Amino acid sequence: MRNPLWSNMAWEKDPPNLQPSKGYLRIRKVNRAIMETWFREISIVDVDTVPEDGGIIYTAWHPGGLVDPMLMMAALPGGLTFAAKSTLFKIPILSRIMKWMNVQPVQRHQDGDATPEERKATNSKLIETLAERVACGERIAIFPEGMSHTESHAVEMKTGAARIFLKAHRRALELGKPTPHIVPLGLHYSDQHSFRERVSLQINRPMETPPLPGEEGAPKPTEEQLQHFGEDAHDRAWCQNVTSLLQTEINRTSHAQESWEDRELVWRARRMIHTIRSGEKVSKIEYKEAVLGSRRVRAAWQYLSVNDSKRTKQIEERFKKHHHEMERIQLRSWELKDRKRKISKSSFVKNLALWIWSASWMLGFVTWSAMIATGVPYLFVRYLVRIKSRHEDNKAGIGSMKLLYSVALYPLWWSICAISLGWFIASASSPLQDFNLPGLILPVLAAIPWPLVSIILVIWWPISARLHLKLYQRLSKSWKNLRLWFKLRSGQIEWEALTKAHQSLAMEMASIGDDLLLPGDADWVDPPAGKDDWEMVHFRASEG
Repeated sequence: MRNPLWSNMAWEKDPPNLQPSKGYLRIRKVNRAIMETWFREISIVDVDTVPEDGGIIYTAWHPGGLVDPMLMMAALPGGLTFAAKSTLFKIPILSRIMKWMNVQPVQRHQDGDATPEERKATNSKLIETLAERVACGERIAIFPEGMSHTESHAVEMKTGAARIFLKAHRRALELGKPTPHIVPLGLHYSDQHSFRERVSLQINRPMETPPLPGEEGAPKPTEEQLQHFGEDAHDRAWCQNVTSLLQTEINRTSHAQESWEDRELVWRARRMIHTIRSGEKVSKIEYKEAVLGSRRVRAAWQYLSVNDSKRTKQIEERFKKHHHEMERIQLRSWELKDRKRKISKSSFVKNLALWIWSASWMLGFVTWSAMIATGVPYLFVRYLVRIKSRHEDNKAGIGSMKLLYSVALYPLWWSICAISLGWFIASASSPLQDFNLPGLILPVLAAIPWPLVSIILVIWWPISARLHLKLYQRLSKSWKNLRLWFKLRSGQIEWEALTKAHQSLAMEMASIGDDLLLPGDADWVDPPAGKDDWEMVHFRASEG
């Protein structure tokens, strides 16, 4: 789903039996507006597959700090209950908002001065509360890792989600209600810490869980656990087993890799394969399709790594070498197409005209408005984030800090500027009334009552900022195309050798998956809980 400049996303409607409170709806409305502004593209995949009966525990990895729950709240239908670290409740405004959203505090060992016994009692009560909600058909969201992080994979998970699910399952059976579900989510950001990036939230099937403790086939505790915990050992063994399954499932849904470099290489390979298969005209795809493509590449690559490690290593070395060369000359896969058109005079004229057109508008009313509206708060937010991040070992919250400070400071600055400039332009007491104002817009505004001018300016500030971003994108793209035109004309790029190497490598990488059954194929079957995608990959049976 795309969110164009002037329209909102078609968010999923709430189910009739899970209508949120008015306070929750108000907060969510604002939250959705923030998400539509923060991201340039949001895609929600398979939201129509959410189970209709029974409570739901949504689980996801936690790479985006506060952005993760905000996205989930905006995208997932029905009211959600979140659990968040207790220290967030010490922030005055945020604390009030979280209470409206029915967020429940979690006591972590690194937070506050509470004793281990006090933390245990508080968290046990929280688990009981959340389990009761889930048993009664409500929906909650949990980040089992217990912290936001910057790793390229899910870090070790706590057993909280499994404990809530176990209690909720038993309670639902007691009440005669439908049993609950654990639904893993895939959160995929192009860059979760930067403004106007892309995101895809993918809803997966409910996770399969083993039989409950005491039932046949349930996970069995060790002798040591039995001696140490007694009868509770059966519940502990079950929760540990489910947490282990959940760890694998979330790593699968989040396309985990050992490093961010490996994740980037998978995405580069996906773009390369898409380019070679698109022919002469490379089509632009939605982010959710790109995420599926990267999932296919990851599954095929991991399968090949296990079954033909020598070939995998050779391709990887070639790919990295080619990737570094592409980075050096600042080219992307889709730009290695149609050299004749890129070096044509018409291409030069077109890009030069676009650059001049964008630059001229950026020197005009739109950009000056955007600078007034965003300049001071942007610099202030940047300063605050830099100061704050110096004292934070975990950099995962950088995006959250930017978002929080921006939400607080930008509207405040817009209001101050609108009132000040509205009075200065249109008030009868303003010294500007003694002058003939230049241009077309200022004289019109000066004839309007100044409170109305202030209202117009408050509305105009965010619009001008968005228009400025559009102009800047066009300016940057046309300038990049002009630079490429000069490089190609001057012979700085060995085009033939580069395209030949690119095509050869892309075709070899594409051929890896040609005979394999991969995610997204019509006959693909998702792996059972505890297994990754590559473990379900296999060669298709030869016909005839």
